[in-house]
Amino acid sequence: MLRHPIAQAVCAVSLAVSLAAQAPTPAQPVQTAQPRSGESYLWHGEFVSFDAATRALTVRARVLGDAATEAGRFSNGDRVLLTWSGLDIHAGAVRRVAKYDAGQQILDFFALPAELASRDAPNNQITFRVRIAEASVGAVKGLKPGQWVTVTARHRPKADADAIIGVGGYIRSQT
Repeated sequence: MLRHPIAQAVCAVSLAVSLAAQAPTPAQPVQTAQPRSGESYLWHGEFVSFDAATRALTVRARVLGDAATEAGRFSNGDRVLLTWSGLDIHAGAVRRVAKYDAGQQILDFFALPAELASRDAPNNQITFRVRIAEASVGAVKGLKPGQWVTVTARHRPKADADAIIGVGGYIRSQT
């Protein structure tokens, strides 16, 4: 405990200045810890194929931990709910694979309904299909298998058709 009044005053002023510097001003929006429903996030995967007739994009992505084992409970063609590891607007790898049906309400911000295409547990990868918007078809048609894509997905989509907002070739940031 500080016994000197001057030291107490200096500490109080330092604390006040520190708190004031951290407080948002009216020009700065308050940052929320969790993204709000309806916002989007980005994930990356390896382009496998695209079926223009059904607008089905097949992508291979990394899986974490038990997600490869969870995927082993499902057969190719099964509807699954992939949950990505992520923060704010960036997702890294699939951390969970669960059963999905179209009537299911999606509660997790980083959940994505998909169709399981294949799994490669030894290499920690999963291949799956998602339906993309008509507006993204042109960006996908020029891609070759093995190229990487950046996919913009909606947080907590209301339906399968609502999940993917956009797709494009992966572009490494120049900064």
